[in-house]
Amino acid sequence: MKAFLTILSVLLAVPAWAGSGIEGRVAWRTQLVPDMTVRAYRTLEDLAADRPVSTAAATALDGTYRLELPPGAYFLTARDFDGRPGPGDHFCYYSGSPVQVRAGGYATVGFNLIRIPEEAPPQEAPYSGIQGEITYQGEPLERVYLYVYKDPRDGFKGPGYTILPVEKGTFRLRLPPGEYWLMARKRARGGRYGPIEIGDYFNAYYGNPVRIEAGQVRRIKLETITRLSMLEEGDAPPFRGVRGVIDGPDGRPAAGLHVFAYRKPAMTGTPAFFSAATGADGRFELSLPGAGPYYLLAREAFGGPAAEGELYGRYRSENGAVVTLEGESAVREVEIHVAKTHHP
Repeated sequence: MKAFLTILSVLLAVPAWAGSGIEGRVAWRTQLVPDMTVRAYRTLEDLAADRPVSTAAATALDGTYRLELPPGAYFLTARDFDGRPGPGDHFCYYSGSPVQVRAGGYATVGFNLIRIPEEAPPQEAPYSGIQGEITYQGEPLERVYLYVYKDPRDGFKGPGYTILPVEKGTFRLRLPPGEYWLMARKRARGGRYGPIEIGDYFNAYYGNPVRIEAGQVRRIKLETITRLSMLEEGDAPPFRGVRGVIDGPDGRPAAGLHVFAYRKPAMTGTPAFFSAATGADGRFELSLPGAGPYYLLAREAFGGPAAEGELYGRYRSENGAVVTLEGESAVREVEIHVAKTHHP
């Protein structure tokens, strides 16, 4: 009887989402490397503040890792340092973020590291902006585009704030004082838009977000990487959960909102699962384990009561509506309407 109770207590301690997360390899210039830590974040703001929701054990001698995560959407990094990075440290922001973790399986995520370079300090100037170089394995990269974003919630898609063609690997760009996120992309087939394919060059700047002060020019060294097929091997489980669209007060798709799934209709406290932020099309995808029941709401922020003016809405009605999933690969299509929150 005692043995039975011990086994039962262990089983009850296993979370409902056990058996899901991410796994893969970490490499630097095609060499698989140990002693790197993979971290998962809910938002890019959390990433900038280094507030991970979970951190994997250091990679093995063959560069492999596994990180258990509940179903949801995550922004991912790999690194070999704590705190702020310094020259010689290794880092990778996974440019395929946010990654959807689905119930009952592991998403394969490979990290292609850069070595953080020595950068000159900001210099005073009669204007504000950035200047620097875009490289690949230490050499200037020609005919590449520098993408500058103000709002990271769109997942670095579309034109962003501006796009600068960089012909010979070096650039200079005037920007108003503020905070910016930088990406570099060079597609083998040319063009500013489209998916990143094998043979393309790309990367996010390791120092994102870049803070620019008035009368200051920041010096930037942005190293690109390429996709490595050896880091992309693996099979993703079939999608199971809810997907759909969030409509704003004007009836149009609402961008920058997350969908949260709760186990209880009160929908208070920490949600069991959450989606990535919606893009301009207002669409979302949220992987969920088991049949449910689940209760859904959409909002802009994580945690705490809805702020004045925040877009917020529960699925179907003020009291919520239950969502259940049936079958091995059950998928529910839903539509959630949101409105601006007003406090009396």
